[in-house]
Amino acid sequence: MENGITENNALTESSWVVAKVTNGKEDEIRESCENMISKDVLEDVFVPKHVRFKKYKGEWRRETRPLYSGYVFMVTDDPEALDKALTKVPGYHRLLKADDIILTVSNEEKAFLRRITGKDNTADISVGYKEGEKIKIVSGPMMGLEGDIVHVDRHKRLVTINVSLFGRTVRTTLGLELTFKPQES
Repeated sequence: MENGITENNALTESSWVVAKVTNGKEDEIRESCENMISKDVLEDVFVPKHVRFKKYKGEWRRETRPLYSGYVFMVTDDPEALDKALTKVPGYHRLLKADDIILTVSNEEKAFLRRITGKDNTADISVGYKEGEKIKIVSGPMMGLEGDIVHVDRHKRLVTINVSLFGRTVRTTLGLELTFKPQES
């Protein structure tokens, strides 16, 4: 493994591959894949998501959005066969590749995604407070990741962190509710 990129024939467990799809159609394409591709080729397909607050007509509401807009994650033992099977799925563009080798998500990257999104593949809103110039997270998937924060948008209640994916740094936005620092007794 070099730079987080693993050739698919070197894996002993199922590979996670990532498909580029039409933005805004991630769930529709996930469903098409489930219905159109054999379970022999496609073990699982999912769209990692995050919950965030969005203000509508002066009222804050929770909404769920894809964590990586325009991408669908797939689990397979045979990435080459999956690549061929995906050509019949409307809205599918391509599997992510480097030099014609299908990229797979490393075990460390899988563990990170599982950690922040949990069993339902959705990262909930983290809760924290500002302590001087630093943010302290007290609950949610961002706990322990304070050092990875690169930007906080207090008005939109969002936090941007750097995440490693395919050996590259990718910016990821998650929901964050900032509260007042708890009083110590």
